[in-house]
Amino acid sequence: MIRDPLVPGGDGHTALGEDDRQGLIPSYIATRGELFEAEQRNISEALLRRAPPTGELLDDGYLRGLHKAMFGDVWSWAGIYRNRDTNLGLSFEQISGAVRSLVLDTVTWFDSATYEPDEMSIRFHHRLVAIHPFPNGNGRHGRIAADYLVVSLGQSRFTWGAASGVSIAELRHSYLTALRAADGGDMRGLLHFARS
Repeated sequence: MIRDPLVPGGDGHTALGEDDRQGLIPSYIATRGELFEAEQRNISEALLRRAPPTGELLDDGYLRGLHKAMFGDVWSWAGIYRNRDTNLGLSFEQISGAVRSLVLDTVTWFDSATYEPDEMSIRFHHRLVAIHPFPNGNGRHGRIAADYLVVSLGQSRFTWGAASGVSIAELRHSYLTALRAADGGDMRGLLHFARS
């Protein structure tokens, strides 16, 4: 099973609350650990699909389908944009247009060679995560989409800090710090983190 270095495993014994279970498909899942394992199995299966070429990936329909492939065995809402506001991301009414704009902007970056492959993929990742289109799984979805993009541009997948040899808590802190810097326009930390 493929393990995302940025997702904490925790002790796994914390019970899921009623709100946490909304849309949950497997009825046996009662704890965060069981949920994590089910999501990881689903993501591992999704990653067995062939990586898409650039033109196929840069489509909002493909991005929704990727989320559904990653989480559709676990959540009934997988692949469906949020229908309520959260403390992260854009207002839910803006999601569809913002994802379409991101896709069109990335096509323009590609066609005009605006950025090198790593920077283009990291900028794509940052904006996708900032939009926060789905109720959950946005970071994992955004990292896999960025991996697919950079591979389609002839580069190797990102490591997302896995090669740094630090704890998951330190990885998450570094990642979130780099995302915040990118929110202010400084992509250097996120570019470095993605290749560390």
